[in-house]
Amino acid sequence: MEITTAQVDHFHTHGFFFVPNPFGAGRMREIDQIAVEKEEMWANTDWPNGLNKLACQFLTVGEPILQIVEQPQLVETAKRLLDCEQVHVGACGLGDALRAISESQGLHRQVYWHADGGPDVKQVSFRTGLDRHDLANAPLRILPGSHLRTREEIWEELLQLEIATGQHDLAPKELYAKHPTEVEVLLDPRWTLVWTPSCWHATGVKTAAGPRRAMGWNYFPAGGRKRDVEALKYLFSDEWEDWSDERKQLWGLLD
Repeated sequence: MEITTAQVDHFHTHGFFFVPNPFGAGRMREIDQIAVEKEEMWANTDWPNGLNKLACQFLTVGEPILQIVEQPQLVETAKRLLDCEQVHVGACGLGDALRAISESQGLHRQVYWHADGGPDVKQVSFRTGLDRHDLANAPLRILPGSHLRTREEIWEELLQLEIATGQHDLAPKELYAKHPTEVEVLLDPRWTLVWTPSCWHATGVKTAAGPRRAMGWNYFPAGGRKRDVEALKYLFSDEWEDWSDERKQLWGLLD
């Protein structure tokens, strides 16, 4: 997968760009099939406290999904975008993040504005839809360039837009209002979104029936987050200690 200097610049300035799905139709079908086969087991498992459930769902796919994350072309792209010599996978997930969040918050079938980091968090994520996320299927909404701005500045901007909707008696704690410069991503399996979750993001409202699944993982430079290492150790408890040092390093298993 070759990326251009213009794409690198767009990533640093705006926080995202797209590439044609680099995994191939055959591998995507394989991952989709395994994910469907494993879903009931995953849903009925009482996962240990502290493990991210969507990371566990990602890792239940097993070796095929490890191999796509480990593709040298992706790792080299991450190094180039993060301007570093070494990266590791610090977070991953597969499934419908909207379902988990909407179940916890109850009223909304959408995700409120938030950022998984800020200007001080260097990360790059590869996100690919297993289903099409069109206008009725809660598309991802990204605020370009917000990864370069402080949390306080972005929050105040979004808060004023939310109050302007006329729906609130008091200042709300969850913000959903449309921003004039947001990009609505109709994620399609034909394309992969390369982005930094340090950008503020939300979703549209899900009104369509049917699934809204995606898979994604985040590469970090040395010293970056390692959120899902324990999930990896749990799912691969009989294997990971025998992995090569190169694989252990990429998955954040080495200090």
